Amino acid sequence: MKRKIIAILTMGILTAGIFSGCDGLKKDTIIPGDVISKAMTAYEKPKSYYGEAKMENYENGKAVMNGTIKEWTDNSNNKIRRRVEVDNESGKVISTSDGGKMLIYMEKEKKAMTMKADGDLTENSVDYKSQLMKELNAISKTHTLIYKGEETVNGFKTYHIFAKPKQEKSLIGEVNFWIDKDNWFLVKNTSENANTKSSMEYTKLDFSPKFDNSLFTQKLPSDVKIEQIDEKVNQNKIDMKQAEKIAGKPILTLNEKSGYKLKSITYLDAKAVKHKEINQTYEKNGAEALVLTTIIFDDNKIPSSKDDLKLDGEKDITIRGKKGTSMEDNVKSISWSEDGFNYDMLIQDPSMNMEQAKKIVESLEHSK
Repeated sequence: MKRKIIAILTMGILTAGIFSGCDGLKKDTIIPGDVISKAMTAYEKPKSYYGEAKMENYENGKAVMNGTIKEWTDNSNNKIRRRVEVDNESGKVISTSDGGKMLIYMEKEKKAMTMKADGDLTENSVDYKSQLMKELNAISKTHTLIYKGEETVNGFKTYHIFAKPKQEKSLIGEVNFWIDKDNWFLVKNTSENANTKSSMEYTKLDFSPKFDNSLFTQKLPSDVKIEQIDEKVNQNKIDMKQAEKIAGKPILTLNEKSGYKLKSITYLDAKAVKHKEINQTYEKNGAEALVLTTIIFDDNKIPSSKDDLKLDGEKDITIRGKKGTSMEDNVKSISWSEDGFNYDMLIQDPSMNMEQAKKIVESLEHSK
């Protein structure tokens, strides 16, 4: 689960993207789906850049996780090379990718992870333009995209796109995008729902940077433990009967009477580690709200956690009569062991507090 939490934090660091066809739109005009579709097919090679940004997250008006980001991205060849430095209350995390290998270093914990990097610029669509178009396409299923006009943000001339929830009680809430006109880069992004508010805003961007090759690799201190993440991970969609067969017995599930609908079940088998994962994704009002993960160990024995250091913000709790842990800062999650399995519930609904999440975990039932 900790690997998953770190991945979520890392993946969300910098998103930027392409948007075309705005010049003919009028202020407050709803963006038609065909315009988005056309923009999705448009392509121009993204530029290399250096950027600095700030992140702010609030709950009930109180700052809960604020930080800064520095990013160096080289898009000059067919492979994307990147360096990202995130600094917040939890410490500093440095991620580097030379186009073939990624290394993530958690400075405070003196831990690192290395894995294969899919940095193909032409085939995998991992560039900043394609990433945002995918995000706009995804959010358009639950929100109405509205063109709000041209605005200047930190000296950048941008298109302002407002995502308005189609339903009153939306899990994602209101989202705003400010996209640089000249380079089609996401300069600013905000989201607000219930008592939570978050924003990410670039304060500096240089689209004509000069990079030294050493930026995209790291030399770690000798006392840093490096974990190798298997590059051959198989993930397949399955049903509950298949999940039970893989687990060898029924696993915990969330009854749909709770108001949450089971969207999908996926099975992840990483050969380099001695466990398998079954992920149940639940949605509410058309948006993903919860992910319940069952971790199955090959030897049917849960390994000792005595050497597993806690992440900042991770607390000991008692859940379902078992010892467990919870996190409720930038990422909300609950973890515990039961019936020979490790369970983790990741809360994606920003309006859900930890007490509500605990009630959901307590209500889980074995599959039938």
